[in-house]
Amino acid sequence: MQCFFLADDRDPRLWAIVQDNFHKHTPAHWKIERFSPLPDQSVTSAWQDLLSQRVEIDEPFLLMSVGCLLGTHTCQTIESSISHLVQSGGFDLLFADLRLTQAGPMADLFPLRRSLVEAGRTRLIDPRSMGFASPGAVVIHPRAISTLVARGEGAASFADLIEKALCQPLREGVLMGRFIFPFATTVTSGEDGAVPADKAARAAAIGDIYRRMVWRDGGGEPELQPISEMSKGLSTEAKALAILWAALAD
Repeated sequence: MQCFFLADDRDPRLWAIVQDNFHKHTPAHWKIERFSPLPDQSVTSAWQDLLSQRVEIDEPFLLMSVGCLLGTHTCQTIESSISHLVQSGGFDLLFADLRLTQAGPMADLFPLRRSLVEAGRTRLIDPRSMGFASPGAVVIHPRAISTLVARGEGAASFADLIEKALCQPLREGVLMGRFIFPFATTVTSGEDGAVPADKAARAAAIGDIYRRMVWRDGGGEPELQPISEMSKGLSTEAKALAILWAALAD
């Protein structure tokens, strides 16, 4: 599997962290390259260059965004998922993880994760009925490349590119995709115990805590501190609702 780390050079240490994590968890036939725009090159132009190369190779490849982490079961899970999808009709996109943004689906997936992990299984789920964003890693089939080139036009950053080229076409049904559950990859945590004040940043933090809890090699215990901090200031009604949701999800 050829993998590309989308680097925006915000922190030069990120590439070293990604490489270390990657080589700890991947077999020899998995390869990774750092990918970023050349000086004075736009994100859109760099994106087009990458995809034009992959058309010629004609094999699925993996994109990894900033913060993405692999675990013990990542490679086997992704490879078996690709094999299953190819045999059952193919795919355009396969998300190894993503950020869910609706409480209902998040609660519904908790008991499913438990049963699947206990059985050593995963499930491929269509995310179109759920609010979602920001996959940490996604497998792209070459047949989707022409759509990805067109949808990536005008992207100002890699985050913008992922939203425009990957997430939105899937929501619209232009591309066919699934996500692996429990997630095959996850994202790094932010500052322990920090609760963003901004509403959008807070929602993103909640989504990322959740996906670390439900990935294949994760769990809830490491996230108890940030969850406890986040609960401060909630109304009595909100805390009561949270307990009800927890009871339904357990």
